[in-house]
Amino acid sequence: MKLHLYKNPSQPIVYYGTTQVVEVSNQIQLKKPFRAMWVSNVANIDFPVLTDVYDYQQKIITMLDTAKNFHLNAIFYQVRTTNDAFYTSQLNPISRYLTGQEGKQPPFDVLKFVIDEAKKRDIEVHAWCNPYRVSLNGLIKKDDYLKTCDSNNLAVQRPDLIILNKEGQIILNPAKAEVRQHIIDSMVEIIENYEVVGIHFDDYFYPYQGLDDIENDLKDYEERPDKNQSLDDFRRHQVTLAIQGVYHAIKAVKPSVRFGVSPFGIWRNSVESEHGAHVSPKATQSYDNQYADAYLWVKSGYIDYIVPQLYWEFGHPLAPYADLVRFWVKTCQHTNVDLYLGHGAYRLGNEGEYENPEEVSNQLKYANPYKTVKGHVFFTYKTFLNQDKSRQGMVSLQQTLKEVAE
Repeated sequence: MKLHLYKNPSQPIVYYGTTQVVEVSNQIQLKKPFRAMWVSNVANIDFPVLTDVYDYQQKIITMLDTAKNFHLNAIFYQVRTTNDAFYTSQLNPISRYLTGQEGKQPPFDVLKFVIDEAKKRDIEVHAWCNPYRVSLNGLIKKDDYLKTCDSNNLAVQRPDLIILNKEGQIILNPAKAEVRQHIIDSMVEIIENYEVVGIHFDDYFYPYQGLDDIENDLKDYEERPDKNQSLDDFRRHQVTLAIQGVYHAIKAVKPSVRFGVSPFGIWRNSVESEHGAHVSPKATQSYDNQYADAYLWVKSGYIDYIVPQLYWEFGHPLAPYADLVRFWVKTCQHTNVDLYLGHGAYRLGNEGEYENPEEVSNQLKYANPYKTVKGHVFFTYKTFLNQDKSRQGMVSLQQTLKEVAE
């Protein structure tokens, strides 16, 4: 089936910069072994603050039953949102998004409950962690925000390890060895105490907005051992050191636990790099903006799986979905890194091409013939419960997932 713009049915959808029309088959050819959703706890996107034990546990059960009903077999459950914990920890305070106040203990072990209930349904639990974020945004000034943090928060104990983005958001400084060690130790603590199948990082490395003019990592850069290293290369190296460190620590402690990352879906474009994606040079690149060299991580085997966030539609003028799938397939081919595609199901029903209820289902159908694509992940859980503008698209997705799973 040749694709056409939903908003302009007479116009065919083509690969970027070409006249070649994108086609999908309605026939599912390959089963995909990994099917998951992100469960977002930051800012209480998918779950409220815990006020009643029974009600909260029932919400967890509903979430897992929903996953099962949609033929999913894994969840990325967010356990570190803002340098905190949705689990029992000696290194990090309990999250404000769990109990309403950072450091306030919950009445039961939420992560253990999630894992126990997931096991009953043969659903994998991957512990989703944000490595650097301390505050969600810069709406509260740094000193005032830190007063709301628990004394067990590294940002409170070591304010010399934090920096700001241009909007005042607090992050741990990626250029500090102590920060890398804290991230590594936090991941090891999780896998030693909980039966998670994987550790999962999202796309927030260096901030999208750029760093503050004063509270930044430039002093660390000035003290770099390699004086020939550019600032951009220095920052990429810091992030890669963290990825390497986490990977090796996990394998040393519990080799069966998998480590994966979900980067922004554009590494680089083909104008900037011969290995880049065939997309517009105007599109944002994680290589330059978050200093996340996901291509290197795949080729060097620093991760077990990768979930590029491909939230663009087929008809996007700068970064079409189909072109990005081609890039990631080529990147992951002949490596030991499993490729799962990240889909923006939350966009279904939004103005534009995602008004097409078949948009996400067509994305699965397009990727289906690629053996390198091992699965699909959807953002975010609440979309699976949504009964308004995304409902028709989710009903279609449920059927496609059934075909992919069986």
